[in-house]
Amino acid sequence: MKRILPILLALMLSGCAATRPAAAPAEEPAPTAAPAPTSAPTPEPTPEVYHAGVGIIGDILMMTSQISTAKQEDGSYDFTDSFRVIQPLFESVDIMAGNFEGTLAGEEAGYTQKRPEAPPPTADNPNPKQPFQTFNAPDELADNLKTVGFDLLTTANNHSVDRGLEGLFRTVEVIKRAGIAQTGTFLREEDREQPCILTANGITFGFVAATSSVNKHDAKLGDSTWAVARLGDKERLEKEIALCREAGADVVIVFPHWGEQYVDEPNSGQTETAQWLADCGADAVIGSHPHCAQPFGWIESADGRKVFVAYSMSNFISNMSIENTEYGLFLRLDVTKTAEGITMEASYLPTVCVRQKMSDGRRLHQALPCWQDEQKNTGLEPLDDGDMRKAQRAFEHVTDICGRDAAKLIDWNEEYDKQA
Repeated sequence: MKRILPILLALMLSGCAATRPAAAPAEEPAPTAAPAPTSAPTPEPTPEVYHAGVGIIGDILMMTSQISTAKQEDGSYDFTDSFRVIQPLFESVDIMAGNFEGTLAGEEAGYTQKRPEAPPPTADNPNPKQPFQTFNAPDELADNLKTVGFDLLTTANNHSVDRGLEGLFRTVEVIKRAGIAQTGTFLREEDREQPCILTANGITFGFVAATSSVNKHDAKLGDSTWAVARLGDKERLEKEIALCREAGADVVIVFPHWGEQYVDEPNSGQTETAQWLADCGADAVIGSHPHCAQPFGWIESADGRKVFVAYSMSNFISNMSIENTEYGLFLRLDVTKTAEGITMEASYLPTVCVRQKMSDGRRLHQALPCWQDEQKNTGLEPLDDGDMRKAQRAFEHVTDICGRDAAKLIDWNEEYDKQA
């Protein structure tokens, strides 16, 4: 069972039980006992070894069809079925994190609509650009994400300001009210002085998130530019990493929202920023925004640490259908802490987002694990041939991009099977 616990200082008490010698025969005088030692030798303390696992997925996007399918007869919303099959993977780690790309700004702010068409050309603007789509999901989503196992959501991304500054603030409030930790956007400027810290099994983790863009909605922030952490504000980001260390973080994980959409290789800006974040003290750098998977790697920081980098975690769940955007991954970072220091290992599993036709007539979006043994792949109901092929393509594509050197594949076992 996953546990997130406060830092505990354990006092270990050990003792030696003396062995009483057997009694001598009655007719013989008892031998003279040897003098007892003045004190028993103190045993060497057992070295403390701590282990904790962090699970991470990519973009959680809630689009029009997903929201309409989640609507219940009483007018409420329930998204939990979208995550049921993959939930055992979430429960296998101590801390579960993801990038929530959108807002929870309330029904009155308007839920996600289809992307608007580009305006007609004019003499002044002969090639008008299609406007950005904006995202807003029902509040129930936050409670549902808590139910299926999420402990942390990052909110620094290009859709943070889709419903203005008030929508940004409300998103933070709703996530926290659901009992999920959150970072990347803030209610008050002084909140940026309070690092996001979670502790599991004696290991303390610090989390920092920042975005390269807010989709040209900067003006909506007014004087509250502090409300969204930005990758370009290097002095501020370096301070936030340092604040995590000062708060006792053994491991600092940074989530940059960066790169170019729909590209499966990082650009020079990503690789340079990853190195800078490592040099600032990050132990892992987990990227998002391209909406498709990009490679893993290990880089060396200025002080000699090995730092894990996932350049793009792709989409986790959405209604996107652009090539490769339906394929994502579940990443697991296993951390060991001893007196000698911290070690980290990475493993992963490809995922796929399918729109499964259910027996009750729903067309349900589900984020599903993709196993090497394709016969293990399933949705809430058995997958049809088309979805089975999609899951196999997802496995092949993501493993081709991410490889098996920087991170190993997660093997199937009954712990991960809701049907077992």
